Amino acid sequence: MGKIHGRTPGENKIMCMKRLNLKSCLTLFGLFLCAAMFAQSRYSVKAVIKDNSTEEALSFVTAVVAQPGADKPTAYALSDENGVLSISEIKPGKYVIKAELLGYKVFEKTFEVKDKDVDLGELKLIPDEEQLAAAKVSAVGNPIQMKSDTISFTASSVKTTENDVLEDLLKKIPGIEISEDGSITHNGRSIDKITIDGKTFFMDDPQLASKNLPAKIVDKVKVIEKKSDQAQFTGIDDGEEETIIDLSVKPGMMNGTFGNASAGGGHDVPSTDTKGDYRYQGLAFAGKFTEKTQLAFILNANNTNDRAFRDLSGEMMGNIRGGGMGRGQGGWGRGNGITTSFMTGLSAASNLFDDKMSLGGEYVYNSTDRNVEEESTKTTYLEDSNLLYNSKGISSSYSGGHRFGMRLEHKFSDNTSIIFQPQINFGKGNFSESSTDFTKTYYTSDGNTYNTNSSEKSNYGDNKNLSTQGFALLRQRLWMPGQTMTIMGNYSISTNNLNGYNTSTTTVFGNGSVDDDITSVNQSYKQDQNSYSLWGNATFTQPLGGNFYMEANYSYSWNRSESDKTTIDVETGEVAANYSNSIVNDYINQEIGVNALYQGDGFRVQVGMSAKPTKTHNYTASAADYKVGTTMYRINWAPNAMMHFDIGENGSFRTFYFGRSVQPGTSQLITVADNSNPLSVSFGNPNLSPYFSHGLRGDVRYNNKQSYASVNARWGATYNDNPIVNASWYTNGIAYTMPVNGKSNFSADFNIYMNLPIKRSGFTIMNMSRFSWSSSSNYVGTDINTSDYLKSDGSLDYDKFFGDYAVIKSKLVENGTQSFNFTERLSGKYRNDALELELSGRTRINSSRYSIEDVKDHTTTFNNQIRTTATWTWALVGLSAKGEFNYNWYNGYATAQPSEYVLNLEIQKSLLNNKMTLSVKGYDILGQAKNLTVTDTANYHTESKNNTLGRYLILSLTYRFGNFGGNNGGMRGPGGPGPRGPRP
Repeated sequence: MGKIHGRTPGENKIMCMKRLNLKSCLTLFGLFLCAAMFAQSRYSVKAVIKDNSTEEALSFVTAVVAQPGADKPTAYALSDENGVLSISEIKPGKYVIKAELLGYKVFEKTFEVKDKDVDLGELKLIPDEEQLAAAKVSAVGNPIQMKSDTISFTASSVKTTENDVLEDLLKKIPGIEISEDGSITHNGRSIDKITIDGKTFFMDDPQLASKNLPAKIVDKVKVIEKKSDQAQFTGIDDGEEETIIDLSVKPGMMNGTFGNASAGGGHDVPSTDTKGDYRYQGLAFAGKFTEKTQLAFILNANNTNDRAFRDLSGEMMGNIRGGGMGRGQGGWGRGNGITTSFMTGLSAASNLFDDKMSLGGEYVYNSTDRNVEEESTKTTYLEDSNLLYNSKGISSSYSGGHRFGMRLEHKFSDNTSIIFQPQINFGKGNFSESSTDFTKTYYTSDGNTYNTNSSEKSNYGDNKNLSTQGFALLRQRLWMPGQTMTIMGNYSISTNNLNGYNTSTTTVFGNGSVDDDITSVNQSYKQDQNSYSLWGNATFTQPLGGNFYMEANYSYSWNRSESDKTTIDVETGEVAANYSNSIVNDYINQEIGVNALYQGDGFRVQVGMSAKPTKTHNYTASAADYKVGTTMYRINWAPNAMMHFDIGENGSFRTFYFGRSVQPGTSQLITVADNSNPLSVSFGNPNLSPYFSHGLRGDVRYNNKQSYASVNARWGATYNDNPIVNASWYTNGIAYTMPVNGKSNFSADFNIYMNLPIKRSGFTIMNMSRFSWSSSSNYVGTDINTSDYLKSDGSLDYDKFFGDYAVIKSKLVENGTQSFNFTERLSGKYRNDALELELSGRTRINSSRYSIEDVKDHTTTFNNQIRTTATWTWALVGLSAKGEFNYNWYNGYATAQPSEYVLNLEIQKSLLNNKMTLSVKGYDILGQAKNLTVTDTANYHTESKNNTLGRYLILSLTYRFGNFGGNNGGMRGPGGPGPRGPRP
């Protein structure tokens, strides 16, 4: 065959195909390049809108962008709570932006978009005095404003007195609740931190702000569903959302140093012959806030149960003790008894290097001394009988600790930034507690009751602990708009050491048929726990065009828990081998995932899928030569989804789904019996598997800007596959408990609150409803002879127990538990310039039903309350008063509870041109408050009563300095919150 230009026809054909392919590739590349250029030819416009006279940021300003002479706008948006305006998807060209807000003159400005994003800087609106005068708008305005993930409350819409702190202000805001221990929730979700103008105030301890910051400095309270730092940057939701409160400080407070110092003292006024004690409280606060710098010093000391911090050292001591005395019997919980506390701290934050760096740090020292006296009753429901427990005891504990922390955020350029936040905590503590317990057995077949057992026990010891944790995040924008990369990691290390003594004498009654069996325990022990964790995560986000985005992510986490316990028999001085062991648990979890996001105008949808392979290795060895090593592998496929859309200009809807793997804790794996309570002995289970949890949550919000009415509803549901539950069995009235993997469980909750102002009458109606329901299972042994598996010293023979586990498991009866909780609170409030009066009613229903037995009526309880609060001020003479009256009554308890009337009053008088305030406070003036706790869990019902502060009076003097002059707020004097009656 002939050749053309030195090539055969076949070679020419191949050459033509290559040229054709090259042309096709060049064509496709050109089309892709054009498409990419077209995709990149839309830019964003941003600005900050402020009041021209006060420099205050203006929220909810309507901004319209249009081309000159055009009939229709190109885009529009509202400024957020910080006055920030952001408009995206703007093509190159000339435009006019128009900003409007009631009470201000219309603002117009011409600008041009060329080949990059446009920053218009500050747009300052000029107040329209004529419009304001004609409208005669109330000074308070709309007290509640909602937008997307933020609810903003105007602080001046509620009345506060000279001595109120932030906590007093938060209690009056719809949807916010503060529990007896000071923890804060909004519509059922815990508040994780409090910030001031975006800067974190004392890291992750909201109580340091709520119990120490003066209410007077607050202009607005914003509750924000804050995405993680990573999600805020990438725009892809990672499920790590937290609820925070951000405070806006009044502009007048941003210009210098201000603060107060207060001290007060008083005495109990007992309603019985009980001897009272002296009461005191002191508080100091000093702050210097500017636009770029925040510096605050706080000090708080009292013996009025007003702990103003989170006790991290006490929490670590409680963790290593496993709950301490009374576990399973109820009580000894946080908030019970009488607490003496002290804390002092320093917090600083500043913007540096032309606002490219934000640096903050803190130091806190705190101590807590708590004394508890408790009486409790408990009923355990079995198939053919009920166990009736009665317990009485005392407990004292001390904990003290130091905390250091910092946060660094630096922006190297518009494309690159980092965050680094480390923290270290260390402390010590000690405890001592003793109790007497008595058990009876009620047989449902014949209605007879017999004495079963009794015990006297005592535990005491001391603890040292240290923990450190932190995280770092690198954020990088890449070549295309919307193309990002993040790398994040965190770490934690903790060590926890406990030395203690455990003594008890237990008697099992023979009731005439056999002799009584008496067992004594006298042990000392040393326990060391260490934990380590590392976690790393990388994400890549790619815009796909047409408002579509894709993210790929990978994470790796490693956790190790170590525990060593050595127990000595005090009588012989020898190691109690069956109560001594060593355990190491390693857990590795990886996640490989992909997410897709569509973001339209007021609408956002995200879906994704991830694979989560896990590896768990547990090694346990006891001094009694028992050893077990297990390694488990599992892979879970977890979809995730998120949907968010705006409901017009006044509302929004959001819903989320996420899945995660949960590993067992060290205390659940440990193979040494916890015999600190001889009537309730627990064993660990080294064969536990991790379980998988599915979560669904969402909320809907609506705010009418004309009527000021607002509605906020939230819901959530959780499904746990192969969860860890308890298996319990009973011998001679002694409860033995072991964690096992059990049947899947489910829970759901729904919360809604409404705020309905009645035009301009000064009246407001508020309603809060909360519902929760759960269905779970545990296991109860019906015919297990525990003595067959116990060694002579009372420890469990694990080899024999798990050798017979198939037989034991057949004797475990599934006990399904369905729990229902419902709370309804309706309140009405009236306010004028001198008086704020609120009347509310609340009922809380708690009900549990068990499949193992038809539970008696007393498993459904009702806590009811009628509450009235009043705040009155006479500004002309500097006099104010506030009070609260609660009428509480209870239904459905095993032991009938009397109704009670709790009255607290305070009178304040301003002195020296409002530089000082003298106040007298009386708590529980009628002498009726008590502390009642009810627990319904698994197959038992517990009621506990504890000692609490009774009636007392306290006189205090508060001195203010700096910018605290005036008559519309101030600092808090001493006295604490006083008794509040039983837990609602």
